Amino acid sequence: MNAYSYKARSSGGTVVEGLLEANTRDEAVDRLRTEGLIVTSIRETGDTAHDINLSLGGRKTKEKALAILCNQFAIILEAGMPIVRTMELVAAQCEDKTLKEILDKVADEVAAGYPLADSFAKNGPNLPTTFIETIRAGEASGGLDSAFRRLSKYYEKSSSTKDKTKSALMYPSFVVVVAVIVVAVIMIFAVPTFKATFEGMGQELPLPTQILIGMSDFLTKFWWVIAAVIVLIFIGFHFALKNEQFHLAWSRLGVSEVPRWPQIIRKINRMSNAAQFASTMSTMISAGLPVIQATEVTSRVLTNYWMGHRLAECIPDLESGKTLYTCLRNTEAFPDLVCEMTNVGEQTGQLEHTLDVVSDYYDNEVETATNNALALLEPAIIVFLAVFAVLVLLAVYLPMFGMYGAMGT
Repeated sequence: MNAYSYKARSSGGTVVEGLLEANTRDEAVDRLRTEGLIVTSIRETGDTAHDINLSLGGRKTKEKALAILCNQFAIILEAGMPIVRTMELVAAQCEDKTLKEILDKVADEVAAGYPLADSFAKNGPNLPTTFIETIRAGEASGGLDSAFRRLSKYYEKSSSTKDKTKSALMYPSFVVVVAVIVVAVIMIFAVPTFKATFEGMGQELPLPTQILIGMSDFLTKFWWVIAAVIVLIFIGFHFALKNEQFHLAWSRLGVSEVPRWPQIIRKINRMSNAAQFASTMSTMISAGLPVIQATEVTSRVLTNYWMGHRLAECIPDLESGKTLYTCLRNTEAFPDLVCEMTNVGEQTGQLEHTLDVVSDYYDNEVETATNNALALLEPAIIVFLAVFAVLVLLAVYLPMFGMYGAMGT
């Protein structure tokens, strides 16, 4: 049993907070619903991540693996194979050992009459919420093959987007690592070598030389201080995120209009979460989930904690009869285009298709913005290295020029 801390609203609008023990997050949410509570936020105690977690049994599983898994389910089920036999066939083809163990356990429980979604939730507690809830909706509607087909496209798209981002970041990351290593070698090993020579000249050293030697001395003597400060900052930030208010404030900063926050980062974060919202909502709705339940699931999937929190706060308004467009507009967390396209989708009765279009649009925008940012980062790194190289050259040659001038006089 896991312990979950939650915040919810009663039917009268009263905010309720507390702790609850359950096997999975979904089970905890279901129990709170049966008590007439509307969950606005819930997390496992000691877990600071609100993001989607793809770890199975403590080991991460790539979304690509889930996309392949769901595609296999869809193909076999569309061929008319019974669900139990389908589970056995998919498990036999699965190369991920941990995932294969889960599939074997689920197959046994489904053969005994256990619901598929509940079995996945029980045996794979860290499986994505979208995975569990989409399967649950597919079971209820009798369209399990369609649900798996939709999940396959969802994870394939998500995996493709992440792969493109990683590929784009590979070269700049390599350049940054090499630059840091080169600077460290020069400051720790090269500078101390000519430091003694310059100090033996018996003349005042130029400012660039003094700066370079001072930086080298600090890094050589106090590198452990720098390392300790970095570690303490990391640990302090890790524990600070456990505070609800700090977590909300920090995640809001990442998508806010605050001028001091790098605009390009804010823009990419905001568009990325907009794409995630549209894609997840479309997947949930196409699987047969009502808008209210789809919104609740999506709020727990969004990468940005503040945007997910604001979306969860829409649930009471949705239950009171307000449109999704109105609720999104009131959150002031989503781009205007998302709100307006949602309005169009609701009015035309094609919300699923409209959200698909929005998701594709923002995925393309995120890719373009990321490439543009990296295009600016590469010359910035080169300029930094050039400036550092000039500083080193000045620090080395100016004392020599001074010495030669003194010898000439």
